[in-house]
Amino acid sequence: MKAKICGITTLEDASFAANHGAWAIGFNFYKNSPRYVSLQKAREITSQLPKHIIKAGILIDYSQHEMLDALEFLDLVQIYQQNPSLFFDKKRIILALQASSKDELPETPILQEYGFILLDAPKQQDGLLGGTGRLANWDLARELVKDYKLILAGGLNNSNVATSIKYVQPFAVDVASGVEERPGSKNPVAVKEFLMRCENVK
Repeated sequence: MKAKICGITTLEDASFAANHGAWAIGFNFYKNSPRYVSLQKAREITSQLPKHIIKAGILIDYSQHEMLDALEFLDLVQIYQQNPSLFFDKKRIILALQASSKDELPETPILQEYGFILLDAPKQQDGLLGGTGRLANWDLARELVKDYKLILAGGLNNSNVATSIKYVQPFAVDVASGVEERPGSKNPVAVKEFLMRCENVK
């Protein structure tokens, strides 16, 4: 099973994940996030990673110019809001959804425009976008995988990732807080175990 290690802030953490089987490395460019990194720092880190590793970044409250800058060195960008004015290939975009039911999803033609759909934990009053440790709706995820390349996020860790993969059967899984010592600093033992558990799911 493909795994995306998100919330990377250092070359050390990025390299460790890449060298132990991660499918993708994720950066967070949202300035209010405890895992925030600048575009420049992420560019420096990605330049030193193996070419086969997918490099992705979360953009929130972004401009078209910022997204184009990011796409110069990233393979994919992850957004939490639909933007009908985007003028480039949406297949390079991960549309992240904080939905608890089908009623909260965008319409099917909109979802079909994007290369990937990421289902995260439902939004709560704190307004946090990812990295909350809260679970996504796995039943909803099971429905989405029938029609889309679904990345399952939200509260995954070493104790539940294998169960989530067997139940949902997503295209990939995404983890941030579940393998951290503290926000923005990964625990290498936890990262390695997470990746091994993903690889060993039958």
